Amino acid sequence: MKLPYPILAMLAFAPLPTGGSAAMAEAPALSGFPVDVAIPKAPAPVVTDGRARLLYELRVTNFHTAPIDLAALDLLDEAGTVLAHYAPADLAAMIGTIGPEPTPGTERTLAGGRTGVVFIDLALPVGAKVPARLGQRLTFSLTLPDGKTIERSLTGPATPVDAPAVVIAPPLAGDGWLAANGLAAPDHRRSWNAINGRAHLAQRFAIDWVRLDNKGRFLAGDPGRNESYPGYGAPVLAVADARVVSIINDLPENAGANPQEGRRPTVETISGNTVILDLGNGAYALYGHLQPGSVLVHPGEAVHTGQVLAKLGNSGNSDAPHLHFQLMDAPSALGAEGLPYAIARFTMAGAASDPAVLDGKAAWKTSGLPHAVAAEFPDNNAVVSFP
Repeated sequence: MKLPYPILAMLAFAPLPTGGSAAMAEAPALSGFPVDVAIPKAPAPVVTDGRARLLYELRVTNFHTAPIDLAALDLLDEAGTVLAHYAPADLAAMIGTIGPEPTPGTERTLAGGRTGVVFIDLALPVGAKVPARLGQRLTFSLTLPDGKTIERSLTGPATPVDAPAVVIAPPLAGDGWLAANGLAAPDHRRSWNAINGRAHLAQRFAIDWVRLDNKGRFLAGDPGRNESYPGYGAPVLAVADARVVSIINDLPENAGANPQEGRRPTVETISGNTVILDLGNGAYALYGHLQPGSVLVHPGEAVHTGQVLAKLGNSGNSDAPHLHFQLMDAPSALGAEGLPYAIARFTMAGAASDPAVLDGKAAWKTSGLPHAVAAEFPDNNAVVSFP
């Protein structure tokens, strides 16, 4: 027998799960609401500006034929205490729909059969204990064909919180390095790629490192020449004692600032000339967009912390000279899950929040005094100096 509103018709009036501080260990109330909620990768804490942050995703699929709205989301610790509450305005900015872009104003709405991804960035107070597990309480609303609206809260899957991020040495040396498209920036954070039949977020914690000169400029000269960019040719360094897994060293280079339509990357060449290191314990480091012919190491070679691997370049899917750097759980630029990390030492000089700096139309000016930082992940657009 086909139900008029799938399983919801039978369980629409099931009791709501209790809220408050009920321990997550208790059996949750049953809900027949037609959604599937999954967590592709458990979070691990990464520290930025003295605060632990937990970045992870909820993948939500609507199993009904009618649209469903995500109305609220609460994140809970292992005791059931609410750590964060996200209202509709928050969620509209946090959700990315798989497939066609939603029309403005419908970001929280999942059409029948559609999947959305909630990109969570939970920042804990300074000094707060990192929870061992995180639970999610989601509130949905659904309008039936007869005009009746049903709202239900349900307890989504809990996720363990992994061990703290691995600490690595800097991938570069010297002053004026800007962490573009860094922590939680959409360009990397929301870059899903389906590889071998599975969707991955290999760039979850990737950074595009670009260099500013002593006048705060990203570009000094003809934008069509790689030599006009202060970071071009800088040595890139091994972040740990490691073993080389693979290299690419013979791809041509783009000329300075170049439009996307002029590049034809494949899944094999998207990161251009590349070095991948095996750091051990299931972690791999990727260095992308290197100068052709500059790679100094070979697959199988053991390298030591701080060893020069290659030169910063502009190959692959690169719009200007920079180093794309990421950690991941498999030796693949795209077919892996991105891992957080902490850089052992750097000096924080400020943040370049003006987009014109990266467009080469303005110079960055420091404000405040630089300060030393240990074992943290630089925030998005941080300007730092490495030893």
